Amino acid sequence: MSKQRRGPAFLDGTMIGLVVMTAASGVACWLILGREAFFASFSSDVGLFVSIAPKLGAALLIAGFVQILVPRALVAKWLGEKAGIKGIALATGIGVITPGGPMTSFPLVNALQNAGTGRAALIAYLTSWATLGFQRILIWELPLLGAEFALLRQLASIPAPFIAAFISNYLPPSSDEDRQR
Repeated sequence: MSKQRRGPAFLDGTMIGLVVMTAASGVACWLILGREAFFASFSSDVGLFVSIAPKLGAALLIAGFVQILVPRALVAKWLGEKAGIKGIALATGIGVITPGGPMTSFPLVNALQNAGTGRAALIAYLTSWATLGFQRILIWELPLLGAEFALLRQLASIPAPFIAAFISNYLPPSSDEDRQR
């Protein structure tokens, strides 16, 4: 017997928790720091939302288009559970060249997961994006820390996506993975 959802689809436990934490922190800000601090924080948050919303919208559209344009069979062949080390290496390479922050990469991960990418490849992609991202080297590491440090850190980080993917093969499947099988 399955549970029937009541209310809008976006109103799940996570959203309810976020609303409660938002209200509690807003009340705490008002009570502890006063009305002026509350409205200063609120206006700053609105500005942040206005700057992030278009980027997130674009990233979600790209992820949706990728999910529709790339055939599921092709994704399963190259990045699926049976792709092995070649899938992990490909996902690692894609992670290295993916530009942008979480608003770019996480919608793409969601689209890749829905298109049939295996867990090990997804973990390799995210680990690679977080540790080996080319744009981070160019924008942050080379100018701020120098070429020697950037090269050493990059070389030391190359095994990370492969190790993370390998470890993920020994972890129990998530409830989402159980449902997909």
